[in-house]
Amino acid sequence: MRWRLAFGTIGAHRASYLASAAVMAAGTALLTAFASLLETGLGTSRDQGFLVMLPAILGGWTLAIVAFGVVSTVSLTIGHRERELALLRSIAATPRQIRQNVVLETLLVAVPAIAAGLPPGAGLGAVVLARLADGGLVEAGVEPVAGWPSVAIGAGTSLAAALAAAMISSRRAASIPPVRALAAAAPGRSLGRGRVVAGALLLALGLSLSVTTLFMDDGPLLSSTAGPAGVAVAVGLALLSPVAVRPVGRLAEARLGASGRLAVRNLHARAQHTGSVAGPLILLVGIAGGTLSMQSTEDGLHRGAADVSARLAPVNYLVVAMIIMFTAIVVVNTLIAATRRRSREFGLLRLSAATRGQVMATVVAEGVVTALLAVVLGTVAAAATTVPYNLVRTGSPMAAGPGWTYAAVAGGALLLVLAASIPTAAGALRVGPVEAMSAP
Repeated sequence: MRWRLAFGTIGAHRASYLASAAVMAAGTALLTAFASLLETGLGTSRDQGFLVMLPAILGGWTLAIVAFGVVSTVSLTIGHRERELALLRSIAATPRQIRQNVVLETLLVAVPAIAAGLPPGAGLGAVVLARLADGGLVEAGVEPVAGWPSVAIGAGTSLAAALAAAMISSRRAASIPPVRALAAAAPGRSLGRGRVVAGALLLALGLSLSVTTLFMDDGPLLSSTAGPAGVAVAVGLALLSPVAVRPVGRLAEARLGASGRLAVRNLHARAQHTGSVAGPLILLVGIAGGTLSMQSTEDGLHRGAADVSARLAPVNYLVVAMIIMFTAIVVVNTLIAATRRRSREFGLLRLSAATRGQVMATVVAEGVVTALLAVVLGTVAAAATTVPYNLVRTGSPMAAGPGWTYAAVAGGALLLVLAASIPTAAGALRVGPVEAMSAP
């Protein structure tokens, strides 16, 4: 019975679980690539310092990025099922049964998704190794290795993150009394204490690493504290983002037009939900802005083809592109899943005499405000990386490279939001309002 219920639930929420599977597969591939480089470096008898240093520096904060991406996506998928889980509680399902079912469903999705991410991860590791060899940073002829340690790191991290999200997200619906279950499933709850504590600790850690960077010597290890500083601050701000959303409600009386005012009120009333959507976007802006700024500074300072920084630049851009691609997958899947679950809300608006155009305008306005909020918070996270790094390298808080990088990151964030939410909302609006109101 339990297996039948699990498979039936996955089938009924196919799109949401596919989104989670895509994030887990991409995260597994990214982690496996870095683990493969590290395993190759540790296993070779020759001096391959970059093969150890590169994954050691980048792999640690990539692990945090992947863990956050998997947890946020799986949590959002399960969170959208609160009414369904509450209904199971109201018909005598025990808290233990709820938790077991959610964990089983997550496992059924996670195992094949993680397995699918392992081969591409080994391939990505081989590509990065080839780029290191092309730049003369690794001796030619070194063969990539992707044994059980790489598999354990890539698969184990993604699976642990998915299971942690399943257990945490199912706890609330499983712990409330059955009589209150359906009412408690309504949106708008406050931030949990654990989330607040985790966010505050990560902010403190990130700021500490940022300050530490100011007192480090100018050398190849400078990014070992500057990079993690931005990631820790970005994840901390993402966890606490619902708090930053609430002041947006003060714009409700501004001259924004009907759709703009409705969008602002929606964001304020659904601050927890908005924060879940904005979180991955904050991470994307913070990581992209911080890492690209560091590399642009190096590009502006390198002294020719013999400079190690110049030879490492193609590899750094490849690695940054891999990380940004993963984060973009998380952002797009989160936005699509969040917008799809608003079909009942859209139906109610249309039954209240709102036209399709007005609903779409509201969605666009919400997307713009969410993107702007994410850009502001992401810029704070990026500054935790770039300001101390640039001060040590150049004596100036500004990057030595071109200034269009930041504009490209901010513009890309806005385009991602609109590209994911507008088509999804348009698809939801094709359903009649009465039919939409009856959707689960």
